[in-house]
Amino acid sequence: MQFRFTPYLPAARDVDKVTTVPGVVELELNGVPMAEGPLEQKSALVMNHDAIGIEVFPALWLPASQLQPLLRRGHNLLRIRFTPKDGRVSYRSQFRWEVIDDAITTSTTAEGSEVTTNHAARGGEDREVRGAVRVQHAFQAPFAQVEPWHDAPAVNTLEPADRAAIMALISERASLFAPDFEAAHRFIANQPTDRGVTINVPEARRLRCLEAGYTIGVRVAAPTEADVRLITTDSPVLVARGTGELLFGGPHEPGMAERYEALPNDIGFCFMLTFNSLFPKQFLLVKGKDGQWQILP
Repeated sequence: MQFRFTPYLPAARDVDKVTTVPGVVELELNGVPMAEGPLEQKSALVMNHDAIGIEVFPALWLPASQLQPLLRRGHNLLRIRFTPKDGRVSYRSQFRWEVIDDAITTSTTAEGSEVTTNHAARGGEDREVRGAVRVQHAFQAPFAQVEPWHDAPAVNTLEPADRAAIMALISERASLFAPDFEAAHRFIANQPTDRGVTINVPEARRLRCLEAGYTIGVRVAAPTEADVRLITTDSPVLVARGTGELLFGGPHEPGMAERYEALPNDIGFCFMLTFNSLFPKQFLLVKGKDGQWQILP
């Protein structure tokens, strides 16, 4: 399956392009907040016309594989919340979903043209709104991986021992950003490769991009407990976020931003991908049946 969302300014039906609306989008799956980030104003190509309206190039494209490990084989509920930068603007909220099949089917239209597709089913909505908008879609995912903690009880309260164990995991992750970075490379190499961006670890080692970031002054400090928000979700999953924008901070040398911009493009891009893989804005954690906490990959 795949999901697409685009907020865009109303336009005539025969246009080639539309302008997307800037703002912040939040994703939630089965009651667990997965991600939050900005959508920029852009010119988006009109790709198709259908019974719902015009279909534009998505501002947010979300393959179901990126919803692992929260995706379940039974009932799933995806929520998308978008808050525009300017709450006074009227715009259109476009949501599309598609089921992608391995088999290719061919049909004939009323005009006699043949259409070949691997889309087994599709749907969505396109509506005019103002201010924040929330879209939700219930679906089944028979292709989802079954995780051992899926049938674990919900965690709604945390004991001091739970908090201590979680903070220890966060500190352990922070310790990976240290020369010679072999522990960081081994950690990344063991991450799933079917959930979006995959890091080429041999190339990262060759470019020495983590070393380059360390050289220009990047450092990572484990947050204190006072700087971490632990959010229960009425499920086995716990969310760890920083009280500010980031979960991990660190002392930064003056002029570091300028030195980062001066890095060769391939090294700078490699560092950004690798660093963000190690230190995302939030962690999802579960407590295993053995009572041990773990950070979900």
